[in-house]
Amino acid sequence: MITFEEAFRIVTENFFRTGKEVVGISEASGRALTVPVRSDMDMPPWNKSAVDGYACRHEELGRELAVNETIAAGVMPSKQVVPGTCSRIMTGAAVPAGADYVFMLEDSEELPDGRVRFTGKHGSDNIAKAGEDIMKDQTVLRPGHFIRPQDIAVLAAVGVTEVTVSCRPKVGVISTGNELVEPDCVPAGAQIRNSNALQLMAQVTRAGAIGRYYGIARDEEASITALLKKALDENDVVLISGGVSFGDFDLVPAVMRSLGLTIHFDQVAMQPGKPLTFCTGERKAVFGLPGNPVSTYVQFEVMVRAYLSRMTGVTETAPVLQLPLATDYSRKRAERLSWIPCTITPSGEAMPVEYHGSAHISALTGAWGMIVVPRGQSWIQKGETVSVRQI
Repeated sequence: MITFEEAFRIVTENFFRTGKEVVGISEASGRALTVPVRSDMDMPPWNKSAVDGYACRHEELGRELAVNETIAAGVMPSKQVVPGTCSRIMTGAAVPAGADYVFMLEDSEELPDGRVRFTGKHGSDNIAKAGEDIMKDQTVLRPGHFIRPQDIAVLAAVGVTEVTVSCRPKVGVISTGNELVEPDCVPAGAQIRNSNALQLMAQVTRAGAIGRYYGIARDEEASITALLKKALDENDVVLISGGVSFGDFDLVPAVMRSLGLTIHFDQVAMQPGKPLTFCTGERKAVFGLPGNPVSTYVQFEVMVRAYLSRMTGVTETAPVLQLPLATDYSRKRAERLSWIPCTITPSGEAMPVEYHGSAHISALTGAWGMIVVPRGQSWIQKGETVSVRQI
């Protein structure tokens, strides 16, 4: 059994990169950018009003001003603001030449002769300056960035309609176990529904990869071998859950060896997720994941996701917060690093949720993250700072 840190090092050193492809921005969310994106213009391209109001000269605030024109968004001003005048202006419209202040409509008084006067208190000029958000030729997104919906808006704003991204890894998903039936079946006797497969498929998609489910392998070498070989032939990475510990029917490691894969480790000093097997072949990787769903979930997030990120060049990592613990925490055994599901209280403390162990997958539905309890630590006092990783 190796430490979590050593296992993570081995996983993240034994990756191979996917290729590149060009996609339209409507298909770019959840992809890893490989070429920098630069702006073709200043943003905003001109001084822009941040409010509905009147554009004027700051020195004339409080004076009675004649209204030159009304400037709508999308229409360039036709008149300059000179002493004694102002222009009515809408949010997002270009500020006319000569104006250096916009006062809000609610801070104005319309006089009987059509002029207006500022009646508020001096404050912000309510003008978004040209180029204050983005300058022309500025890099707005860098290689290694995992593209999110807000990044799509940036791409559109700077006129980029296509981006070069890493090809998405293909990931095969296999479950093992005679006790498993699919979710649409009613379990009989000692059977249980297969929750790992759909959970893993959802995690694969969220990580920006393409998942394919291969079904349930029986606890027989022939069944496991047939599905694993097919999945290896058709994918870059294979995730197989169950059958990786040391029971009479835990046959996955033997099958891995028979297929010519190199096993780098088969136990990790972490809880949940101790029976994790990682092996590689020629531009192939296989993760033998535990059968319990919380273990599978955690190992994907901390190991598999890190591997997929390196395959595609993603540089961002999962957020880890340093928060005070909301209550005392203790455990009987401390030889493994532990991950404890938690919420964050309104006051910003990490509160462990009710959690019965690695089969208690419903505990994660109300959790925001996982508290990391270091190896060798059996007690944490309320108020002590703990590391919390978002899940």
